[in-house]
Amino acid sequence: MEAEGIATSAISAFESTFQSLVSGNTGLIPESTISPAPDLVESENFTGDADTSYLSKTVVLKLNGGLGTGMGLDKAKSLLTVKGNDTFLDLTAKQIIEMRKEFGMKVKFMLMNSFSTSEDTLNFFKENYPELAAEDGLEMMQNKVPKLDAETLEPATCATDPSNEWCPPGHGDLYAALEGSGCLDALLKDGYKYMFVSNSDNLGATLDLDILSYFAKADAPFTMECCKRTVNDKKGGHLAKRVTDGQLILRESAMCADEDEEAFQDISKHRFFNTNNLWIRLDKLKEIINASGGFIPLPMIKNKKTVDPKNDSSQKVVQLETAMGAAIECFKGATAIVVPRTRFAPVKKCNDLLLLRSDAYILVNNKPVLNPACGGKAPTMALDSKKYKFVGALEEATEGGIPSLVECEELKVSGLVRMSRGTKFVGKVEIVNNSDEAKFVPCGTVTGKLDLTDAVGAGPLKPTVVKTAPIEGQKPGTSGLRKKTKEFMSPNYLENFVQAAYESIKESGTNLSEGSLLIGGDGRYYNPEATQIIIKMAVANGAKRIWVGENGLMSTPAISATIREKGPAWQKAYGAFILTASHNPGGPDEDFG
Repeated sequence: MEAEGIATSAISAFESTFQSLVSGNTGLIPESTISPAPDLVESENFTGDADTSYLSKTVVLKLNGGLGTGMGLDKAKSLLTVKGNDTFLDLTAKQIIEMRKEFGMKVKFMLMNSFSTSEDTLNFFKENYPELAAEDGLEMMQNKVPKLDAETLEPATCATDPSNEWCPPGHGDLYAALEGSGCLDALLKDGYKYMFVSNSDNLGATLDLDILSYFAKADAPFTMECCKRTVNDKKGGHLAKRVTDGQLILRESAMCADEDEEAFQDISKHRFFNTNNLWIRLDKLKEIINASGGFIPLPMIKNKKTVDPKNDSSQKVVQLETAMGAAIECFKGATAIVVPRTRFAPVKKCNDLLLLRSDAYILVNNKPVLNPACGGKAPTMALDSKKYKFVGALEEATEGGIPSLVECEELKVSGLVRMSRGTKFVGKVEIVNNSDEAKFVPCGTVTGKLDLTDAVGAGPLKPTVVKTAPIEGQKPGTSGLRKKTKEFMSPNYLENFVQAAYESIKESGTNLSEGSLLIGGDGRYYNPEATQIIIKMAVANGAKRIWVGENGLMSTPAISATIREKGPAWQKAYGAFILTASHNPGGPDEDFG
């Protein structure tokens, strides 16, 4: 670690967790040693005491070290598109910029990046938010620690990729990174006193002036935002009070003995969980670091992995991590408050991502909030965990757009499906597909149970991308595009024109999943071959429904009449390719259009 230039504070913190590992410390917190956390103050009661003067002394820091490997990502998770065209970082940046405008002061913004996310993140800010990218101290780097051989506890090796020998030490590294990088001293020197920290994937965690004012006036060294546990939260960690000294602590599931499991999951007893939204007094943090020998000793978290995360057969390793919320036990006088669930909206699974992308959430001041039309309760999501573990699978399932969830109570999906913006889920919905082939969920209102197992499949079609160049003179006139048949039959000629047409209609906002494409012609030479090419091009461009005249034959007036037909959205045509050259003769040496 010294050879890698890692700071002394980070090395000391790693030594502390390593000693816990080799000493056999279980890290268990028996039920007999704790009592339930007391009643907590609720932030929704903070009104009328907001003081903007605290903003100039406050730093907003987002934890941005995660790659989102659990969702199949190989880049910063915060660069994932979550609402419209906006990523997590887009919305966070817009929140900061808007707050600065609203209060007329420069609220300091920082990111704790990892060696895996730094380059992508900084490039993103340079391209999209140059005013933030140019600020001093935007980035603070998370440290890295060696992975350990699971048997020998020696540093692991990976000859194929030495970078796999290292891992982030968890967000508990926040304190060592602040100290070791010199950021903590620099912030104190510049007059900063308060820091608000949250995860980059939690868009509900905005800088709340009421909470900041409460924290500052309470003169607490550390305040944790908590939410009330529900049945869905019973297996997660909880806040508690240590019997010996009354200190608030966190007990995670890994810290609970088997015999205490029932008490651990009793949400009427242990009522609060950590949102990982923390408020820290920087001067008090410095005092504790100095008193503890240059780092904050945090409980060890032991994760069993493989040295190559993409190769399950590679060397078994142990990764040592710590959690930043665990520091609550290190701050004498630390407090906790209850916040509404709107401040805890992390995206951990594709369930969360689909819900956030849907109309069940709307943006208010660049913050996702539950659509009022949902009646105060978000739909319960249960996508097939095997089929939709990774974002790529969700992207494929929603290629036709995101279905409406605003009137949905529950959505359960089993098997591979293809959804579109033309579908509206209402009430309790269960979609079942027991076949191996993806099936389309129909447009229109869907409610109750829908078994698609025997429905026509989406098919294993995979578009091929072919690079071509523009063809000189290929542009339609008043009667469309008309050329000699041989010119149409030349390499990529028809394909180029069809692709150009689709690029145009997609750019204009046409919803390809809702309408149909019509294809028909007068039966002249090359009509069947051209029809096949257009069908393939249309499907590759996202067309979901295509009408073709029988044997490819359909007159121009018939196509015109069909386009004007009324009916459900899927019956309406967004356009047609008519294969004709009017009265001109057809044939290999004649005309095509």
